[in-house]
Amino acid sequence: MKPGFMSSVYPKQTLGQLIETAKQYGYQGIEFRVEWDHRHGIELDASAAQLDAARRALADNGLAASCIATSVRFNSPDRAEHLPQRETLRRYIALASAVGAPYLRTFSDSLPEEDAGAREQVMRLAAESYASVDDWAGEHGVEVLVETHTNMRAHWAMQILDQANAEHLQVLWHISHHLRRGQSVEEAYRYLQGHVRHVHFAVRPYDENVSDADNQRMFELLSANAFAGFISVEIINPEDPDAVLDLHMRRYQAYMGAAG
Repeated sequence: MKPGFMSSVYPKQTLGQLIETAKQYGYQGIEFRVEWDHRHGIELDASAAQLDAARRALADNGLAASCIATSVRFNSPDRAEHLPQRETLRRYIALASAVGAPYLRTFSDSLPEEDAGAREQVMRLAAESYASVDDWAGEHGVEVLVETHTNMRAHWAMQILDQANAEHLQVLWHISHHLRRGQSVEEAYRYLQGHVRHVHFAVRPYDENVSDADNQRMFELLSANAFAGFISVEIINPEDPDAVLDLHMRRYQAYMGAAG
């Protein structure tokens, strides 16, 4: 496991400033949130030269572009609404490849809670959409991730993966969301084991849904399965971003130590 953070912690920092911040606090990767007017410059309108320069700047400083966090969402019951999202995803796959990010975050939530038939329809369409870009993702060396976000339970995420039958589709695990809806870390991981490629991480007081015990168990389960990806701090626009990174690094180290 490696420590990282999302640019949402420091939305006003340039790429160079994010790099210096990561080095200052001992983080090894930066996850770039796109579409939110962050100042890092890694966006769809960036030139090939700009993306190549960003890739080289990260590599020269021993840092990784851990993930590109998009707003692409496949949760509509209408196939026509999926088509522009598929095209946007294809563009982001190319961007991720250009900047050297192996993973790209997407959503398939929120899903219908009470109507199982409606939920099944949405998940089938999501799977179809993910399958439609799978070859493109493979050509670019990128894996697309479904986040366990809002009401996306772990078993629903896995149903989408199973139905898509895509070689380059995996999971971004964010325990806060399913904990809030009564699905424990243990239960979720029984479904997700072997499919988690990237993790979003937050501790109290920044996320009251997640206890120390929850985070510790997440670290233990991932460690037992030799998870080699990033544990990425996702706190959006905090008042004191330095305090956020300092606290999360200390907790990361403590959880890692206890997990062995």
